[in-house]
Amino acid sequence: MTEEEFEVLAFDPPHLGMPGRPSSCGRNEDDGRFVEIFLTVEDGRVIDVGFLTNIPGDGLVCASQCCDAALGRTPQDAAALDTETCLARLPESCRLRMSETDLPDFCLQAMRRAIRPTN
Repeated sequence: MTEEEFEVLAFDPPHLGMPGRPSSCGRNEDDGRFVEIFLTVEDGRVIDVGFLTNIPGDGLVCASQCCDAALGRTPQDAAALDTETCLARLPESCRLRMSETDLPDFCLQAMRRAIRPTN
């Protein structure tokens, strides 16, 4: 991904919004900011994802990348995602900048809360 593609991603991220029929959702919030992750699980795999957040720019990108990384995984694998996996497709400079913040962990916490034992 180029820097230009990153900038487009920050303004029009995939997975923004709630999927048509989510099985579960998880929300993480503090200090007036939030990320909510929605998952649709069928046959033991995450088949659709979505998110809502009030964190602009890097927050939109980070939540979108976490959702993207969860697609096709089992709920258990999605719950075990780490920062490196979620941010792997971003340009190195963006990856480094985000990994120095709490945004990846903040988004991943919402992902983990969306994973339920019934999935």
